[in-house]
Amino acid sequence: MCGCVYTYCVTHEEVGLAELKEIKGHALYPIADCGLMAVARKVPDEDFSEENFPENIQNVVWFEAKVREHHSIVNALAGYVTLLPFKFATVFYSEENVKAMLRQYESPMKDRLRQLVGKQEWSLKVWGSYDEVTGYVDVSNSEVRSLKKELVKSSPGKAFLLKKKKEDLLKSATQSFFLEQVQKCLHDLTPFSYRNTLQCGVTVGGGEIGLKAAFLIAKDETEPFLHEIEKRREALKAVMINLECTGPWPPYNFADVVKN
Repeated sequence: MCGCVYTYCVTHEEVGLAELKEIKGHALYPIADCGLMAVARKVPDEDFSEENFPENIQNVVWFEAKVREHHSIVNALAGYVTLLPFKFATVFYSEENVKAMLRQYESPMKDRLRQLVGKQEWSLKVWGSYDEVTGYVDVSNSEVRSLKKELVKSSPGKAFLLKKKKEDLLKSATQSFFLEQVQKCLHDLTPFSYRNTLQCGVTVGGGEIGLKAAFLIAKDETEPFLHEIEKRREALKAVMINLECTGPWPPYNFADVVKN
């Protein structure tokens, strides 16, 4: 039974049935109120009802397929209109509930949509092998070098304590160095963006140290932004850090209007 209304996005621009039919295989339709339009479709209760969804997301194959489908549809819609993309599994239990949401958030949605006209999101990942970045800091940091010299001249007892001190210093210096390089990179890229945000702070795990950010870029600023990305990539490469940039994407990180 198709009782849930799965909602992909909201726009303030007209989305015609012809455009929706271009997104093949999905019976999408508009739900309009107060000058806004949500793009939605009916989905089965057994997939997205409040009772069944928590169990379904434990099925990795089902979950990954549905997430890919969600992003594919939102990406396709972003080719037609300026939109506020919704997160995966934004489900309402009636069309009237969707309209109530449009009325509740009418003003902030319209304001944010006006800000997003002509802009796209680009994602940045700054990362490096933790061992390689640590190795660079090990030979370049003056405090670490000084401690290593002191270690060579120390008695066994003192050397044990100094070695532990060096390990702690190197760990702290590595994270500080990485963050300093990232902040410089983001500072140099900021003039090309309308807005930017960190998706997460510095993380260490799986043998990597990394950070993710998102930039909202005006379409006519894309070329200079990507040119600056190449310059920053070369500068970071010299200190064992990588820079990846992907996009354009729908503005997921700049559509924070509806509180789920």
